[in-house]
Amino acid sequence: MNRHVLIIVTLDTKPEEAAYVRDVLRRRGLSTRIIDGGALGKPGIEADISREEVAKRAGCDLADLVSSGDKGLIMASMTRGVAGWASDLYERGAIHGMLGLGGGQGTSMATVAMQIPPLGFPKVMVTTLASGNMRPFIESKDIAVFPSVADMLGMNRLLEITLGNAANALAAMVLHPPVPVAPARHTVGATAFGVTTLGLMKLRRLLSGPDLEMVFFHANGTGGAAMESLAREGYFDLLLDWTTHEILDREAGGIFAARDDHLDILAEREIPCVVGTGAIDYACMGPFEKMPPHWRNRNVIVHNRNITLVRATAEEMMNAAGFLAGKLNRALAPVKVMIPLEGFSEPNAKGKQFYDPQADGAFRERLKTLLNSSIEVIELPFHINDGAFVKRAAEEITALLPR
Repeated sequence: MNRHVLIIVTLDTKPEEAAYVRDVLRRRGLSTRIIDGGALGKPGIEADISREEVAKRAGCDLADLVSSGDKGLIMASMTRGVAGWASDLYERGAIHGMLGLGGGQGTSMATVAMQIPPLGFPKVMVTTLASGNMRPFIESKDIAVFPSVADMLGMNRLLEITLGNAANALAAMVLHPPVPVAPARHTVGATAFGVTTLGLMKLRRLLSGPDLEMVFFHANGTGGAAMESLAREGYFDLLLDWTTHEILDREAGGIFAARDDHLDILAEREIPCVVGTGAIDYACMGPFEKMPPHWRNRNVIVHNRNITLVRATAEEMMNAAGFLAGKLNRALAPVKVMIPLEGFSEPNAKGKQFYDPQADGAFRERLKTLLNSSIEVIELPFHINDGAFVKRAAEEITALLPR
């Protein structure tokens, strides 16, 4: 079967780069379609889907867009048109992979289109922004990001290396997809963090087998969003929000903050949920040296050169309890909340640096006060990583899974 790759690019600025990756992909036996999202300068090469067609797909006339002089309007319209074309082609089975080339504008445009296909559809973004914050562009999708290293202002020997590697990587994805295996009868999506990993490893040993597999998501803001995105696609039979750290970061201003729609999936689909309140005792901030003095003067652990852990206050934890309760109270399916009375994370244990029973107790009481009476709260005299706590969690998960 002939397989097609959609190349998303602005041909007024990157025609040489587009032609280069097109030729690499063709040498690998793939057909290509170049879609031009540019609007201002003259295209350097001919597109398979012209900028006029892109504007029309967005419900606009290109000449009118350009004459408006409104760069924001032009960019938004062309992005909408590119995404519309990508959606149409994907739905028809007319493309089997996407490759984007861009700086700030091109990366934004191409990654919007790449949000459309599901997990596993090959998508590669070559961008000048790769060393910065890519979270707004990638969101919760499996977009492979290649740093261009050199700026894309015409081909040179450095770009031949980086663009060639990106094109070859996409070709390998398209031509050699993973071999699917028979899924387990049930799948559980779970949030994880290093400070709760020990308990989760025990839990996985108790539950995993032919009838159940666990899929873990790092609770770094995008991890929770990815888990919920896949839950909307029907991947999971139960959600295990074992590591609720993203909620605390949202309330304290941490770097791994939950989005506003965090846990809204529970009000959208009848999917049972077990909550473990893991790592809700501290916030993750950036490098210690770059933190404001009022953060550096708090109880902190320097996790590594880029991440500093800051012990949460009782107020921050109670605010997190309010957010969590508000989401759980709207759930359509059964929810159970498990609270470990001896600590929420590895450093939040008796004798360790983040042990603060007063703040932890304030969180627990606030959460219990706000939760609907229909939500069972299970308090146990164990640490979250203790085998006894994990064993009870395995029992509760098993009871909630569909028979």
